[in-house]
Amino acid sequence: MDTAERIRSWFSDSRNQKTIIGWLEEVYLPEYDFVSKAKIDTGAKNSSMHALDMEYIEQEGKPEHSRIRFKTTDLNGIPRVIEADVLRQVRIKKTGQPGETRPEIELEIVLGGVRKRIRINLKDRAGMNYRMIIGRTALEGDFVVDVSKKFMQNPIGENKDF
Repeated sequence: MDTAERIRSWFSDSRNQKTIIGWLEEVYLPEYDFVSKAKIDTGAKNSSMHALDMEYIEQEGKPEHSRIRFKTTDLNGIPRVIEADVLRQVRIKKTGQPGETRPEIELEIVLGGVRKRIRINLKDRAGMNYRMIIGRTALEGDFVVDVSKKFMQNPIGENKDF
């Protein structure tokens, strides 16, 4: 099999099909039953979510700072409360700025019909353009980003007609 045949075979194999998404998409959080707008950022390794009023919840028999409760907003600006286990504290580096430590949690998301658990760090993103960033680690293996498009998919996976 020559190179061209191998490439055609790879693309025709349904196991290699990826969901095409735009640089801005709606993401469904099924555990909390709401939709959020997210920037799909292939330049960012990690995913990040807007979080206000973060408070650690102490649980008997568990290490300190092992669970967190915070507020965020949905697609319509309605406040939502999320409570989740803290996986770890991550150090986020920014070019030309000192790094910062943020709590990292795991959330289930649905993006373009693909349901997966992703790691996401928490930060007050009130002064930023996008309240949620989906980075490369969360995209890997399932998505291809068309940077010329936005809102290509409904969160549950119905491709929008253009």
